[in-house]
Amino acid sequence: MGCRDRKKGEAVAIQIRTKTHNPDVYCYELDLASLTSIKEFVDDFNNREPTLHVLINNAAYMGPQSTTMDGYERCFGVNYLGHFYLTYLLKDKLRRGAPSRVINLISDTYSKARLNFDDLPLTPYDIKQAYARSKLCMVMFTSELHRRLAGDIIHVYGVHPGWVCTDILRNWPGVAGNILRTVSRVLFKSPEDGSQTVLFCAVGEKMREMSGKVLENCNIFKVKNYAKDREQCERLWNLSLNLCGLESDIPADKRDPGEKGPPAAVQDVGPREAEPKKEK
Repeated sequence: MGCRDRKKGEAVAIQIRTKTHNPDVYCYELDLASLTSIKEFVDDFNNREPTLHVLINNAAYMGPQSTTMDGYERCFGVNYLGHFYLTYLLKDKLRRGAPSRVINLISDTYSKARLNFDDLPLTPYDIKQAYARSKLCMVMFTSELHRRLAGDIIHVYGVHPGWVCTDILRNWPGVAGNILRTVSRVLFKSPEDGSQTVLFCAVGEKMREMSGKVLENCNIFKVKNYAKDREQCERLWNLSLNLCGLESDIPADKRDPGEKGPPAAVQDVGPREAEPKKEK
């Protein structure tokens, strides 16, 4: 398990080990709001684990306007970009564990958003729009990742778990936040019920034909065409590489003449801010 709070994560790991009698349950520190933390997690994981068979991208933020350690809008950075970077760095481990699976948690709120590549900070900011946009990015990521990794026998699934009573609403401010948290305890699914489709994608048999799809209640969830547009998904992929300081995947013959770095389509996002150094 990759957890932002190491102490809380280890407490859960102990509970799982005790209940399942499986000693091989570990907790690693992982903060998806920091590209440095993600890289350190991957380095630690690679040193300890020979392969990776299932990767579940589940972390999410919903709350007031804030930024990641790298200066990106927090919903976009945690809910999408952190998962993109994590998955990208782990793809070789997934290849070694093939047939392997990647499961991305999405939400039906994605349909309320559109992705403006010229407005990553999301101005003006709106909590619901920021969350919806991040989930739209995850739907697009699921589609593009499937196209790129299917040949390596890495199957990719999106899961809309429905409305689940978790602590994701803890940062929603004011009276509205209090009401939403109260309603969620009464009307939303329990975490156990909400995780069933995730488990289905992780361990279900004969899942190959569902790769690249989004599922809800263990059935195909129809995604709007604009969220699967190949050109837009590829553009988001290359933008994400640029934001993570990685080399573009756009072939040289498709770039502008004389271009050597990131594609022109993503140069307007500005340079990535330097990450603060950790004190030893």
